[in-house]
Amino acid sequence: MADAGLTKKESALIQAARHQEEEDRSLREERKTARTLLEVNQPVVFRLLDQTIRTQDVSHAYLFTGKRGSLKREMAILLAQSVILGSEDGLIREEERSEEDQADCRRIAEGTYGDLLIFDGYQKQSIDKKDVDMIQSVFAKTSMEKHNRKVYIIDRCENMTIGAMNSLLKFLEEPAENVYAILIADNPERLLPTIISRCIPIRFYPIPEEVYRELALQEGTDAEDAFFLSRILAQTSGYTRRAASVSYQRAKLMFKQWAGIEGNRDLFLVDYDVRYRIKPKDLRSDENVKDSNLDLLEMFFGMVIGYCEDILKDAHDGPSWYHNAVKKHIRRDYQRILEIAVEERDRCNRVNDLSLLLNQAVYRMEV
Repeated sequence: MADAGLTKKESALIQAARHQEEEDRSLREERKTARTLLEVNQPVVFRLLDQTIRTQDVSHAYLFTGKRGSLKREMAILLAQSVILGSEDGLIREEERSEEDQADCRRIAEGTYGDLLIFDGYQKQSIDKKDVDMIQSVFAKTSMEKHNRKVYIIDRCENMTIGAMNSLLKFLEEPAENVYAILIADNPERLLPTIISRCIPIRFYPIPEEVYRELALQEGTDAEDAFFLSRILAQTSGYTRRAASVSYQRAKLMFKQWAGIEGNRDLFLVDYDVRYRIKPKDLRSDENVKDSNLDLLEMFFGMVIGYCEDILKDAHDGPSWYHNAVKKHIRRDYQRILEIAVEERDRCNRVNDLSLLLNQAVYRMEV
């Protein structure tokens, strides 16, 4: 109901402002949770960077490495906030800063801060030379913000082309004043050794699945969905929403058929085209088909990876139907299937033909 005495337009604006305020508060709590998780579950990394900020001994370039879900990107954002705002008390506690600083922290986290550039290798097939050249071009100009400190983050930096790596190398060899690089890699062995040698390497270790599962359960996510999603997503929030998504529900059905739990395993690829692949009619008008199918395959491969790991470890966790499947698995080379699934999940992006990728992946896992 509209606020008394206000026009519909005024009421709508007020409601939108309230919604934005609530969303900002929620995202701020997520960042606070991420900071706590880092402090507890990545204590060596946290203490190192916290002390670096306290002593104002920040390097011009860092390389964060480790498995997905080890909170590398969350630490990159926290470090960027701390560097840009000139924190002197260690890694920044956003909630203790002034309203103006909190607004800057929010813009940094959202990637809308003027002196921050973020490139996401998860979203592109590759980061090319023009992306890296843009960093040099933008940061060669006068600072857009009052703090006069510039940071660029390249997530999944191993996804750069050779041209981009060579261009970045030149930038790293001659670092500009008050310009800081944070590179993030799941597979650092794919980077040029000379890039690695010009960064401070920081290794992140896997965070126990139980940590994320507890977060999912606290959101009210069903126990079965919390089991799978905490392994696949390994994030600080959003589990209940993802559990209700078309991509997750179909990924679970795909996994059951691929693993021989439900349906005809021989018809897996046929059923993918007919039953599982997401089409516009399956989604709301504000949802993207390509992104949903990308989610679908990433989550499917995530379930395959977890399944192989559980078989290799003889694990006994998960819902009863899953536990029984792990115990009664068909004799196959699960170490090889695991490696293929990890490789194919890493190839999932908006550029690759996802149907072709799945066909090739299934063929490779069967041979």
